[in-house]
Amino acid sequence: MARFDRDQFVADCLTAVRSGDPAHKQVKEIVDRAVSNPSGISAEVGDLTHDPMTTIWHRSDELTVLHIVWPPEVELFPHDHNMWAVIGIYGGREDNQFYRRIEGGRIEPHTGKTITERDVIGLGSDVVHSVANPTREWTAALHVYGADFYSTPRTMWRGATLEPLDLDTDLFEETLSAAAARARLANIPGERP
Repeated sequence: MARFDRDQFVADCLTAVRSGDPAHKQVKEIVDRAVSNPSGISAEVGDLTHDPMTTIWHRSDELTVLHIVWPPEVELFPHDHNMWAVIGIYGGREDNQFYRRIEGGRIEPHTGKTITERDVIGLGSDVVHSVANPTREWTAALHVYGADFYSTPRTMWRGATLEPLDLDTDLFEETLSAAAARARLANIPGERP
């Protein structure tokens, strides 16, 4: 089993961003290499079923690198990033529903794509998507964003009318934490979520 080096992964992504070439294409190749060895990443990061669900590996104005664990049976509402993103799955499954923008800042469903272990997807800065893990397995992924993921203004869409709202990152984390708690409870003999 080849060893995954988290610090080298981040350094490689930073080098790609600073190269002047189309960074998202180079980063996609880096993420492809990393997720082609799921056991190497697992050995580096350990057990996937414990908090935190999101771990920041790097955060700057030019790049954010996150390790994200999606609990079983969770669905996050539509949102944008306002920056390019590369997402690689090294365990489990992620269902993406893509949306197109329509009048009044609203959106409507357009297409979808499921990615599983060893799959990588690149998203442009204008993409709107929702993400779900409909399985009973935990999903583990590397997320690389072409700016500061936490300080860039973004939008989310909620409710039946899919009206736009300012993105609430705390709501994302609360949704993930609640789903994780349900999944852990479901795994306790004699307990039901």
